[in-house]
Amino acid sequence: MRYRYFGALCGRRVLSLALIACLLPPLLSAGSSALRRSVSTVKKGVTFGGSAMGGLLPEEVRTVVQGVAEVYRVPPVNAAPDGENGGVIPELDGCFLDVEETVAAILRAGKGEKVPPVLKNQKAAVTLADFPEKAVYRGNPAKPQVAFLVNVAWGNEHLGLLLQELREAGAGATFFPVGRWVRQHPELTRSISEAGFELANHGDSDAVSMAKLGLEDCREQIRAGAEAVYLACGVKPRYYSPHRGELTETVLKAATLEGSRVVMWTVDTVDWKLPGVEWMLAKVLDQAGAGSLILMHPTAQTVDFLKKAIPELRQRGLEPVSLSELLSPARPQVKGATGH
Repeated sequence: MRYRYFGALCGRRVLSLALIACLLPPLLSAGSSALRRSVSTVKKGVTFGGSAMGGLLPEEVRTVVQGVAEVYRVPPVNAAPDGENGGVIPELDGCFLDVEETVAAILRAGKGEKVPPVLKNQKAAVTLADFPEKAVYRGNPAKPQVAFLVNVAWGNEHLGLLLQELREAGAGATFFPVGRWVRQHPELTRSISEAGFELANHGDSDAVSMAKLGLEDCREQIRAGAEAVYLACGVKPRYYSPHRGELTETVLKAATLEGSRVVMWTVDTVDWKLPGVEWMLAKVLDQAGAGSLILMHPTAQTVDFLKKAIPELRQRGLEPVSLSELLSPARPQVKGATGH
C-alpha cells in the first residue's frame, strides 16, 4: 500500500516537473526579453532626425538609421577645368551618414537628448592638385560663399577703415600686398594678419610687367613678394595674383615652381577708378554668385561699398569668407551634424 502511494506521488511529481519543463523556456524567454528591453533600449525622450527613439532596441535603432542614410548622402564633386577661362574649378568633398556611430550615439544619449547624425567626409577623386598649372577664377559654385580679394600697393589711409569694416561685419577677406609695399610698411602688413585676415602674394613690384619676363625672372618676382610677407609677419603665402592680371603660361609655370596657386577673380569692382558705391554694388550683385572671387583695393569708396555689399550678399545666402576657406574642399558645416 505504501509503495502504491509512493509510486502515485512520484508519478504526479514527474508530471509536474514535465509541465514546468515545457512552460519554463517561454517564461524565461519572455522574462529575458523584458529584461533585455529594459536594459538595452533607448532612453525616454531621445529623438533623432525629428523621430522619437525612446524604448527602441539596438536592432530597431539600426533599422531606423539605415532607412534614412540615403537622405544624408552627398556625393563628392571632382575638380574640373573651367571652360569659361581655361582655369580650374576646385573640388568639393561629399559626405555620408556613419550608421554604426549614429546608432551608438543614440543608444548612449541621455534622457530627452536630440541626437544629430554622425556625418563623415568622402574625398573627391580629382583635386586642385591634379591641375598644378591652372589658375583659379572662382570657387566651387556649390558652396554658398564668396571671397573678397584686396590688392594692396597703395591706399594706406583707407586700409585701417577697411579692416575695421570687415571685422565689425564678421566677414572674411584675403589681402594680396605687393612686396615693395610690404617692405615699406611692415607694420601695416602685420596689422592685416593681426586683424585675423589671410595674406597672399601680389608679386614684388607693381612696376614690372610679368608678361614680358622670362621664367627665372617671373620666379624671382613671385619668390621676393612671398619672402617680403614672410619676413614682415611670419606668414608664408599660398596664393599669388599677378599685377594687372597679366597671366601667361610662363607666369603659371613660375608660380607652380614656387609652390603657389595662381588666383584671378570673378568680379572686378574697378574701385581704383572710383566709379561710385552704387555702381560697384549694382555690378557685384548682378555678377556675383556662389563661389565668386570679388576683386577690390583700399579706397574710401570700397569701405562704403562693403557697408552695403556684405548685408546684401548675406541676404542672398552668400557668406564672405577667406580665399582658403572658399577654395577648400570642405562643405560648410551642416547645422546640427557632427563628423570628422
